[in-house]
Amino acid sequence: MKIHRIILLYVSVVALPLFGEEFFIEEHNYTIYIPEGWNVLDSTNLEELSFMSDDQTVVSQVSTFDGQKYDSALDMFYDLTGDLKKESDGESFLYNGDDSYLADITFDNEGNTLRGWFLFINRDDRDYYIFSFSGLEYYEEKLSFILSVLDSFRVENNETTYKPGAVSQFFYPFPGKGQDMAQMVLNGNIVSFNTDLNEFEASQLVIEREANLMIYYQDLGDRPLFEEAWKRYYKIIFRDNYERFASLAETLKNTDIGKNDREKAIILLNWIQNFKYTRVDTFSDLLSPISAVSNEEGDCDARGLAFSIILKHLGIDSLLLVSWQYKHSISAVDVPGDGARYPFEEKTFIVAETTEVVDMGMIPQSMSEGEKWIPVSFGGP
Repeated sequence: MKIHRIILLYVSVVALPLFGEEFFIEEHNYTIYIPEGWNVLDSTNLEELSFMSDDQTVVSQVSTFDGQKYDSALDMFYDLTGDLKKESDGESFLYNGDDSYLADITFDNEGNTLRGWFLFINRDDRDYYIFSFSGLEYYEEKLSFILSVLDSFRVENNETTYKPGAVSQFFYPFPGKGQDMAQMVLNGNIVSFNTDLNEFEASQLVIEREANLMIYYQDLGDRPLFEEAWKRYYKIIFRDNYERFASLAETLKNTDIGKNDREKAIILLNWIQNFKYTRVDTFSDLLSPISAVSNEEGDCDARGLAFSIILKHLGIDSLLLVSWQYKHSISAVDVPGDGARYPFEEKTFIVAETTEVVDMGMIPQSMSEGEKWIPVSFGGP
C-alpha cells in the first residue's frame, strides 16, 4: 500500500513541489535538503514540517520542541514513539556535541507495516525530531532515500554548515581521532596533516548511499530532474568531507603556497594534477575526497571535489563542472587570468583540468561547449 493512504494520520496534504534547493526554516534554525522532486505536505505549522517523495512511497517530517521539554534524546524517543506498536533498535550518540538518539523502527498503522529511521536531537535551545519511513514492501528499495533525508538535516550555525550529517556521525564519531598522518610535497614544502582512516570509510559510505539515489533519477528519464539531483549528490559529498579537511587546511594556511589567490590555486592545481589516476571498485566509482588527498590519487570527480574543498577553506570560490555528455568533470575557479572561462551568476570562473598537467584556463576543443557542463556551486568563499 502506498504511504499516501495513511499520511492523513500525520499531516494534511498540501503539495508544494520543491526543486533543487535546501529548505531553510529560519524560525526554528534548521536546514534540510530533501531529494529532488519531493513535495512539502504541510507547511501551515512549521513546528511539524512534512515531506513526501515524488513517487509517494516515503514520508519525512521534522518537528521542533522547546529545549526545556525533554531531559535527554532517549526521553524524546520514549515519549514520541511510545504509542507506536513497534519493534525498534536504537542507540545514543553525539551529533555535533549534542545528545542524540537514532532508531530503526518497524511499526504498524491501521493494518499497514511501516519501517523507517527516527532521529532525536536534544539541545538547550530546541529539541529536534526527524523521521523518514516507507511501507515495509518499499523499505529496502528506499532505504538510501530515508537515510539521505536524515543525514541532510542540520542545525544552523557557522560551525555546523559543512560538517558530516547525523547519520554519518552515528556511524563514526566526528571529529575522528586523527591518529594517522599524511604527508605531501607542495611548492617545495613538506606538508603534514592529521587524518583518520575510519573517516575514509565513513565518507565512502555517504557516497555509496547517495549514488543509489542517482539510479532512481537516471531511470526516470527526466533530464532536468536528474541534473538537479546530480548537483545535490555532489553537494552532500562536499558537506560531508569539508571539515574532514580541517587539519590539511590549517597547515596550508601556515605554508607558503603563493602570494595571492591565483598563485595558490595554480600551485594546488598542479599538485592535484599529478595525483595517480585511479578508479574505485565500488558502485559509485567515486573515491572520497579526503581519501583522495591523503593518498594523492583519484579520478576527475574526487580531485575536483577535493580541489573545491581546499579552495573554500582558503576563501577562494570555485565550481565543479560535470558533464554526462563528456563523461568528465573539471573545476572552475574565481581568480584572474587568461584562458577559457565559465560564466555563472555574476562571475566568470577560469576552468581548471585536474587530471592532465595543463595550464589553468586550458580545455580541449572537444569539450568546450559550455551548455554541456552542469555547474555545481558550493556557496562561495
